[in-house]
Order: sequence, then structure tokens, then C-alpha cells
Amino acid sequence: MDLEEINYRSLRKIQQLEKNSPILTELNPGFYNDHSDYLKALDKRLDIESSSQKKLLVKEEISNAKKIAINIYELREKKIILAAVTKTRGGNPDISNMLESEKNLYDSILEILKRQRYIILEKEKVENMVNKSIKVDSENGKKNTNPIVIVNQNLPEFIGIDAKKYNLRKGDVLSISKEMSEILSKKGAVEELEV
Repeated sequence: MDLEEINYRSLRKIQQLEKNSPILTELNPGFYNDHSDYLKALDKRLDIESSSQKKLLVKEEISNAKKIAINIYELREKKIILAAVTKTRGGNPDISNMLESEKNLYDSILEILKRQRYIILEKEKVENMVNKSIKVDSENGKKNTNPIVIVNQNLPEFIGIDAKKYNLRKGDVLSISKEMSEILSKKGAVEELEV
């Protein structure tokens, strides 16, 4: 859509298409910039207009153009949020008509949803694993004095200070000696859990 094509009528048409479509409609990549330029042109027209009646019409057109653009954005924003939720849940949303600035929004929302999903769901999983570890130790008649840690990243296989072979993966929960916990914590590889 060229700059000269953006006017009240074309904005209303885009708004109706966006309202009636379940997915993002195709827009010119520079739509928001073109809309901004259109408003600037209306402002200039308002400054040079001598008739008070014509000034009133231009002011009304500016107000309506802003409201329509906000509505178009909000309709698209809702679809972007739904697409991110769909992707987080394993779906494959159609994002082909997303503008570059909208892709940044989509990627940000997607990252937040994934992170929160991991934190909330994995925390519950970790708590269950810690409780099982404590239960096993108490069933064996021993009190576990070693710290319980969660692994923050995949680690290459290594021999610990206890001469045991370790092959740790992100999300693993285990009880290790205080010395080993301190070494791995300094490297950011593990995080001690409060029990």
C-alpha cells in the first residue's frame, strides 16, 4: 500500500478485513510508518486551512484515523498473542503476514511464555524430585546432609571429587557433596535448592 493510498476509506477497509479474519491480514511492511506520514500530512493541511469548517473536518479525520489505527493494532496484537500461546503449546500458527515490528513483539511474548512455563512446571517437577530424594534417604535410615542441587546446563561427562563418574543434564536434581556443589555453583552449572 503506497502512501497516497492511505486515507480514511483505506484504513476502514483494512480495519474491516482485520476484524473479519481469524489470522493476520497482509499489510504493506511500512503500514505504520505510512499511517504516521498520513497523519503528518493531515496536520500540515490543518495548519494551512483557512476555513474553520474545513479545519473541523480535518481535525475529525485526524481523530478518526488515529482511532482506526489503534483498533487495527489491537486486533493484530490479540492475534499475535494468541499465535504465541499456540506456539508455546506445540501448535504451528500462521505468522506469514506478521510485520517485522510485530515479529519482535511475537518473539518477546513467546520467550516470556516459554520461560514462565518452564519455571512454573519445572519447579513442581523439581519439588517432587527433592521430596522423593528426602524420602529415600529417610527410608534408608540416613539423614542427608549433602546439598540438593538442580543442574542449570548440560555438562560433559566428568569424574567428581568423590571419584564417581557424572553425566549431568539440565534439569537433573541430585544430592552431591558440599565441596562439589560449591565448585559447580561457582561455574554456574548448578543451583542449590532450599529443602
